[in-house]
Amino acid sequence: MKMKKWFSLFTVLVLVLSLTACGGGASEEPEETGGEDDGQNPVMNFVGNYSCGRANIVLSAEGDDGASAVVTWGSSAAETSTWTMSGTFDAEKQVFEYSDGKRIDYVYNEDGDVDSEKTVYTNGKGSMTITAGDEGDELVWNDEEENVAADMVFKYTGTVPDGEQTGTDGVGNPWHDVDTAEEAAEGAGVDIFDVPDGDEISLGKLDVEQYRYMEGIAEARIPVAAVEMTIRKGLSSACVEPGDISGDYGDYEYYWTQNIKGLVVNCYGNREGEATKTLWTVDDYCYSVFAQGAGGDDDFGLNADDLSSIINSMQ
Repeated sequence: MKMKKWFSLFTVLVLVLSLTACGGGASEEPEETGGEDDGQNPVMNFVGNYSCGRANIVLSAEGDDGASAVVTWGSSAAETSTWTMSGTFDAEKQVFEYSDGKRIDYVYNEDGDVDSEKTVYTNGKGSMTITAGDEGDELVWNDEEENVAADMVFKYTGTVPDGEQTGTDGVGNPWHDVDTAEEAAEGAGVDIFDVPDGDEISLGKLDVEQYRYMEGIAEARIPVAAVEMTIRKGLSSACVEPGDISGDYGDYEYYWTQNIKGLVVNCYGNREGEATKTLWTVDDYCYSVFAQGAGGDDDFGLNADDLSSIINSMQ
């Protein structure tokens, strides 16, 4: 009897020790998990600046698992659109989703200060997906409101580009004013930027009012009569749409081509034979001439002779 009693007590003691060991192992498991998860917002692994052509996205972390972004997109020498948004970040899928997207269009004066601003919409929906590319992280922006970034891939550059001008609410104006075409070419990173400064066309004498540049694009603005003309030259990599560096993405009633100094020039306009937007490419460079009537009149266009004179003076 005594042997059985001692054996029973020994069995109970072994069971208690076994249960204690399991309990201790279970209590250690969360500690290991806690060691792997340091509590840092997973967005911190991807914060920074992402660029595609003349568009930039600055991604930031918000709170424990949230994200926010500011998109800056220069559409012309004096105009920039910005989008701001915030939302949640799915660390497993590496997707940032938002439903409070806000677009504001800014117009800058000659000093680079904001002259006017217009809120285009609020509460826009969309997402940003981050993937690993061959040369670093890449970001794809799915804008459900306007689909402005279709087929664009933003490359991670680490930080906001140096030397950007600052607009309202710290939004960067990517355009930089300069005094000459040579300075615009150098700043943009193109080989040469010749425009028809001082030439005569049917509208009058062409005098450049403003030279500007941003990364990959040199630009000249020429007011003549009641027309605002914008001329651009840029790297093909700076084109948001293949071959189109104009910054104008409107729809036109007519499309045709014109052969000028051996080049096939693509013409768009709302009046047959009068080009509001003109595009062509030479090697790795894209060119555009955009001519708009006073007050944003998109029905105005350059006739064939004026267009030929302008393009023959460009390089």
